[in-house]
Amino acid sequence: MARAKKPSNDKPREAAAGGPDGRLTLEQLAEMVADPATAPGDLEPYFRVAEDQGAAFDPVVEINTDTVHVPDTAEGRSRSALILNGANWLERNGRQSRFYRLLSKGTYTGPVIVEEGDSWFQYPFKLWDVIDVLMEKYAVLSLSAGGDTLENMVRRAEYRKALQSSQASILLLSAGGNDLVANGNLATHLRAFDAGLQPAEYLLSSFDQLIGRTMALYDMIFRDVAQRFPQVQVVCHGYDYPIPDKGRWLGQPMATRGIVDPQLQVSIAKVMMDRFNISLARLARSHAHVHFLDLRGVVGRQGWSDELHPKNAGYRRVGDIFAAQIDRLSRPRSRGASRSDRPRAMSLHLGLNNADPAHYGAELSPLEFCIADAEAMAELAGSRGFAPILLTDAAATRDALKEAMAKAATDLQPGETFMFTYAGHGGQLPDFNGDEMGGPDMDRLDETLCLFDGQFVDDELFALWSQFREGVRVLAVFDSCHSGSVVRAPATLDAGPTVTARRMTLGAASRVFRKNEAFYRGLPGVGAAPDPAIVNRELDYPVAACVVQLSACQSNQLATESLGHGRFTDTMLEVLGASPQIYGYKALMDRIASRMPPEQTPKYWRVGAEDASFESQLVFSV
Repeated sequence: MARAKKPSNDKPREAAAGGPDGRLTLEQLAEMVADPATAPGDLEPYFRVAEDQGAAFDPVVEINTDTVHVPDTAEGRSRSALILNGANWLERNGRQSRFYRLLSKGTYTGPVIVEEGDSWFQYPFKLWDVIDVLMEKYAVLSLSAGGDTLENMVRRAEYRKALQSSQASILLLSAGGNDLVANGNLATHLRAFDAGLQPAEYLLSSFDQLIGRTMALYDMIFRDVAQRFPQVQVVCHGYDYPIPDKGRWLGQPMATRGIVDPQLQVSIAKVMMDRFNISLARLARSHAHVHFLDLRGVVGRQGWSDELHPKNAGYRRVGDIFAAQIDRLSRPRSRGASRSDRPRAMSLHLGLNNADPAHYGAELSPLEFCIADAEAMAELAGSRGFAPILLTDAAATRDALKEAMAKAATDLQPGETFMFTYAGHGGQLPDFNGDEMGGPDMDRLDETLCLFDGQFVDDELFALWSQFREGVRVLAVFDSCHSGSVVRAPATLDAGPTVTARRMTLGAASRVFRKNEAFYRGLPGVGAAPDPAIVNRELDYPVAACVVQLSACQSNQLATESLGHGRFTDTMLEVLGASPQIYGYKALMDRIASRMPPEQTPKYWRVGAEDASFESQLVFSV
C-alpha cells in the first residue's frame, strides 16, 4: 500500500478543531506527533523543506506556518523545535516498527533487507522515497538518514549489527551524492566560464579525486560485508542526470564561475553523473556479491522535485528498478550458478641475503637483513588477510618466482589482490630490445632483481604483470637499489660506513653479464631486436590489472640497510606501527618519506589500469 492519505472529505480531527484562523495550533500538532496512530503521511501538510538550510542530500524540514500557527515568541520557537524533533523521531522509528511488526506476523516469506543511505532512501515527510516504495512489498530494516555520508557509514558500520541481528540476505546502499556536489562547494572544482571549453573540461582534476575517494569508501564497505557476511548481496546505485535550477547545489555554484547558460549547466551535470556511474559500475563488477543499478534516464527531465531529489513518481520508478533486482536476487540459484563471494588475497615475499656464486661469482657482497625484511612483510600480509608465500636465498629462484606469480595470475579474480615484495640487490643489464631508450634516463639499461640463480629483468616482470586479469589489484614493494622506476644509482654516491647499499655496481653487473651473456641474451623479450610495440607498451596499457609499486628510493639514489632491516622496510613498519589505519598508498609513502634521510627518498608509481579505490584504500588491506 502507498502512504495513507486522508480523503479530502475526511479531515484529521486536529484540523477540524484548529485555531481561529483555521491553522493547527502547536498543541494540536504535538498531539498528532505523539499519537501512535499517526502515520508519517498524515503529518505531510504541516511541514515543509527549509530551502536555505541543510546539506546536499540532507534536506532540513521545518514546521509549515501556512498550516500551523507558531507564536512569534521564544516559547513558541522552543516548542516548535521540540515538536520537530519528535516528528523526525517518528519518521525514523516508524519504519523500524513496521519492519518488526511485519516479521512478527509470521506470514512474510520474502527476503529480509537492510538498507543504509542518504535522502534518496529517507526523505522526511514530504516525498515518498525509494524505501517507502520498497516497504510496500518487502521487510526492510531502515538505517538511512538524510545527509548520511559514506564516511559516516564506514566509521559507524551500523549495517554490521543490523545484518547480524536481522539475518538479512540483501543490503541496499545509497550514498555518494554529497561528494558529487562537494557538499555545496562545487564551485571550487570548476573552471571559470570559457567559451572554448567543452563541458567535461570545466571539471578540475580535484573532482575526479572526490569520486576516487568515494569509490575507496564504497570499496571498504563491499569488502567488509563480503568478509563478515559472505551470504549477503549488496545493491548500490548511481544517480540520474539532475537539472540545475538556480539551486544551492548545482545552479548557483556554476553561476559563481560564470557558467549561466542552462544547457551548458545541464551538460556539465551530465558529465559529473556519468563519471560517478561509470566508476561505481566498474567497482561493482570487481565484487562478486555487489550489484549496480544504473538509474540514468529513469527520473527524466520533468521528474525532479528539486536539483537533487525526484518527485514521488520518479522515486517510484527508481523503487521499481530496485524491486526487480531484489526479486532476481531472491530466486534460488542453481548449483551451477553458485559463486564464491569472499575476495581472496595472495602474497609472495622474496628476501635474498646471498646469491649463487656459480652465477654471480664474487660480484655480490652479502647482505644481512633482506630475509628479515621478507619475513616481516610476510607476517604483515598474513595479519591483513593475505595467504603469504615466503622464498629466501636458495629458494628464491627465477623459476620459483615465475611459477608463484603465474599461479596468482591464474587464480585471482577481479576485486582480489596480489602483493609482491622483494628485498635484495638491484642490478642492471644492457637493454637489447630498446624499451629503455625512451626512459627517464635513456641509459639503455634494463633494471633487474638479483635472484639466487640469475637476474630477473624488468621486461620479464612486466610480462608477468600482464597476465593478471582486469580488476585484479597488484601491490609491489621493492627494497633494493635501482627501484625508483628503476634506474642506475651513480657510482659517486656513498652509502656511508654504517650502512650497506643493496646494489650491484655497474662494473660488477658488466662482469656478471659477460660471464652469463648467452643466458641473458636468450631471455624471452629481452634479447630480441627493438620492437615498437614493446617500446610503447605502457602507452598502450597492455597491463589490464592495476599495479601499484612502492620503491625504496629514487632513480639516482641507493637503498640501504642497517640495524635489522632495510631502511625503507624499517621505516614502513615504524609508520604502520604508529598509525595502523592509513588510507591511500600515496599517503603512506608521504609519511615514510618524511622519516627518511634526504639521500634516500621513496617513490610511488603505477603500471596498468587506474583503480582509484585501490590506490586510496586502507593500505595492505584485503
